[in-house]
Amino acid sequence: MINFIKSETPIQICDIGASPIDKTDFIDELFINTNSKLIGFEPNNDEFQKLDKNNPKKKYYNFGIGDGTEKTLNVCKAVGMSSFLKPDLDYLKNFHGFEEWSKIINKIKVKTKKLTDIKDKIDFLKIDVQGYESEIINNGGDKIKNCLVVQLETSPTPLYKDEKTFASTIIQLEKLGFSLHMFNRVNTRSFKPTVISKNPYMGLHHLFQLDCVLIKNLKMIESYNTNNLKKLILILFHSFKSYDLVDYLVRLLDKKTNEKNIDKFRKILSKIKKEKKY
Repeated sequence: MINFIKSETPIQICDIGASPIDKTDFIDELFINTNSKLIGFEPNNDEFQKLDKNNPKKKYYNFGIGDGTEKTLNVCKAVGMSSFLKPDLDYLKNFHGFEEWSKIINKIKVKTKKLTDIKDKIDFLKIDVQGYESEIINNGGDKIKNCLVVQLETSPTPLYKDEKTFASTIIQLEKLGFSLHMFNRVNTRSFKPTVISKNPYMGLHHLFQLDCVLIKNLKMIESYNTNNLKKLILILFHSFKSYDLVDYLVRLLDKKTNEKNIDKFRKILSKIKKEKKY
C-alpha cells in the first residue's frame, strides 16, 4: 500500500515459537506486502511439521531458543500452552478452562540454542514461548539490541512457575535500549464463576496476557540510516497500523533523503479507516 517506500535489503523476521496454532496476521501482512525473509523456531516436532516449508523465503528449525542446553518441553493438553516451564495451577485454576488446558500430557527432550548463536540478522523479532521470554532475552541481548522491533507475549501475573513478570521482562528490554510502544493484543479473563455475556472465556478487567510491541527510543531512531528507517516504517505500517508514528518516521526519512514522501503517505492515510485498540 505504501509502495513508494521500499527497503534496500529484505526485512529479516525471526519467529520464536512458530507453531501455527495461533494466527500471526501481523507477520503475514508484512511478509506478503514487503520484501521480507523469515526464520522460525519450533521445538515441538508435531507443530513443526505443520509449518509451511515450501516458501524459499522462509526457513524453520526444529529446536528451541534458550540457554543452549537440552530442555524438557512440557506438552500441554492445549498445545498452545506447551512450555519449557510448568503451568502454575494455583493461579490458573481461578479461570475458566485452564485447569484442563494446562494438564501436561507429554514431556519431550529438545535441544536449544542461544539467540546470540543464530547467524541471521534480525530486524523484527517475535517471541511467543509461554513464560520463557526472559531466558531468551538473557541469552540473546547482543542479537536483540540490534533489532528494530520486538513483539512478545508476556503476563502481568505469571502463568507458569518461574516465569518472570511483564514488568521485569520489559525492564530487560529497556536495558537494551527499547521502549514499550503499544499492545498488539490485550487478553483479559474473568475469575470463576463469573461469566461475561454468556462467554466463559471473556474477561472484564483482569489482565491475563499482553502482546507487547517495543521499539528503540526516538533519539536512537533519529540516528538510523535510511534503510533501517524504511524497514521500521514498513513494519509499523503493515504489522501494527501505528499510523501516527509512521507519519513521524516518514517526515524523518524525508529530511534524510530530501524527498516528499509525506504527501504521498498522508494521501493514502486519508483513505484508511483508523481504529483505537484499547
